[in-house]
Amino acid sequence: MSDQTKRPTSSTPRPDLDVIPTAFQQDVVDLFDTWESVRGRNATLKTYIEMKNATKDLGISIPPDLTGVNSIVGWADKAMRVRAVRSKFQGFVFEGEQDRRLDVLVRRNNLIEKYARACRGALTYGCSAMTVMRGATLRQPPVMVRSFSANQCCMKWDKDEDGIGCGIAAVGVDREGIANRYVLHEPDAVVTIWRNDEYVWYCAVEPHPMGRPLMVPLIHDADDDRPLGHSVVTPEVMGIIDKAMRDVLRMEVGAEFFTAPQRYILGADPDLFSLDSVKEAYEETEGDDDSDDSDDSDKQPRPVDPRKMMRAYLGAFLALTRDVEGNVPQVGQFPAGDAGNFITVFENDAQRFSGATNVPLGQLGVLSNTYTSSDALGAANDPLILDVEAINRSMGAAMEEVARLMMALDRGVAYDALTDRELGVVAQFVDPAQPTISATADAWTKIGAADQSLVGTRVWYEGLGLSKATIDRIMAARDHQASIALMNEIAEQLTQGQPNG
Repeated sequence: MSDQTKRPTSSTPRPDLDVIPTAFQQDVVDLFDTWESVRGRNATLKTYIEMKNATKDLGISIPPDLTGVNSIVGWADKAMRVRAVRSKFQGFVFEGEQDRRLDVLVRRNNLIEKYARACRGALTYGCSAMTVMRGATLRQPPVMVRSFSANQCCMKWDKDEDGIGCGIAAVGVDREGIANRYVLHEPDAVVTIWRNDEYVWYCAVEPHPMGRPLMVPLIHDADDDRPLGHSVVTPEVMGIIDKAMRDVLRMEVGAEFFTAPQRYILGADPDLFSLDSVKEAYEETEGDDDSDDSDDSDKQPRPVDPRKMMRAYLGAFLALTRDVEGNVPQVGQFPAGDAGNFITVFENDAQRFSGATNVPLGQLGVLSNTYTSSDALGAANDPLILDVEAINRSMGAAMEEVARLMMALDRGVAYDALTDRELGVVAQFVDPAQPTISATADAWTKIGAADQSLVGTRVWYEGLGLSKATIDRIMAARDHQASIALMNEIAEQLTQGQPNG
């Protein structure tokens, strides 16, 4: 039995190395070390994306009892989603043609939706992953694709191979959410590691001829120092959000003071507003509720009702009278802060965030900018569109690798046995500029006028922005109509060739 007989605190406990073949033990150690080193960072990123981050108090102007006020600013989620919704994967093509078998696998795996989830994970944590394996049950497709976030998997980069050398994914959890099954992906094998409820670990190795791990990373904004990418939630973005949250809280406090401004009284008897006087007035309002003559020795103290306490204070305020010398106390109120100052500061936060993330101000709930034309509005989106085009290039290369692994596993051949046509598979994405159908049709009509042979082809309809399903229906209907026309022509020729009876 392994030494991990006690329930671990981590949601991804380390397996017992003794049950794992020696050739894979070091990779398991390295992967779990890396996984644990980034766990805190990933948790922080997740709190910002899920809008669960607490207000960062500077200890100057925000009282401690106000730090629990909901002043959430959801800009981190916005920075991620404005990119994810523009990066729309459509499927695969082969030199402009379709592969029916691959299309079936794409549909059965719901790969378009899985890409959307993996893309959000890559934008959040810097990378996510997809695994490609044979279906294990009759309900699963022949080739099964699964997506994993950085919380559910870990990969080790191989500089010589210019890709991941290995990776591990948590594919099962127990009732308490603690991983009980892992799959280690090596270039020549898939290693399944699992445990029972007593934390006894087991291992099974399944060799494969692919020569590369059956795990593909989807990476956002990689560089030589961080080949597995960067999150869109940078330290600068987090700092801006922290400040914006404090500014929202200050706006809330300012609004409260504007609604109920602070007052002052000069020349009033201090005893009128002493704690004992107000408490006595408060207890008089509570006296009517204590009609029970039973023994009160075992009763708990009644909690103070803040509304009644406020009425007691107001009662003391309204009871102001002249003092012994006949002078009337002077009553006034402090001026409330100008709400415009808070709005200006918050707009400045939004402008800083827009500059850091290329998210247009209008999508942050700040409408200080007015666009004089559609060209000006488009120019505001240009930096974001350029970002998404770079994302599509990186994600497209990853999805093409996923397609090649799918085809190799489906045919039961090694990766090197794929044909040139299969190796040339291309991932299709929707134009991230997302132009209107009328603008797209106008542009492609002009292209068709220059090249008439293009009109009516699949490439033509793809350029118009039609979905693959719609294009398939159009092409099928065209083939059907062509077949009917051909049969009618043959029938007419046969009829004309018969002698008159």
